[in-house]
Amino acid sequence: MSVPRLRDVDIETAVRLLDGWTGKLTWDRYLAILSTELGHLYTKPGLRKHARILNAWNMAQRRLKEDISKIGAKEHGDAAVAQSHRKIAVLRAENARLIQENRDLLERFLRWSHNATVAGLSPERLDEPILAIGNRFSSRGAPK
Repeated sequence: MSVPRLRDVDIETAVRLLDGWTGKLTWDRYLAILSTELGHLYTKPGLRKHARILNAWNMAQRRLKEDISKIGAKEHGDAAVAQSHRKIAVLRAENARLIQENRDLLERFLRWSHNATVAGLSPERLDEPILAIGNRFSSRGAPK
């Protein structure tokens, strides 16, 4: 039975797997895990033909080497712990950014809500679907 060609979604899965890889990265390990994700066993030469996968592989190799050299040890456990700490720091930073963006959007919503009420727009009018509002405008954008 032949192996199907990689679709864009399969390539995305392969790349994301490399993005989150921790520990020792070998083609044998990667192919084994990828086969469980995709349901087919692909070959190293077949995957290396895809620029996104090859680029993600090279980036993962560099990242893993840097992580190990930062620790000063080549033991799997130490690299995994350092990688976990780095991932936690990234996720905490992302979470803080998203919390701030949410606060900013809530402030903007309150400001817009107040200004709309002052301008005489009712909550019902503000809750109308965009298409219903868009139909009230001519091709120039002026109200009909």
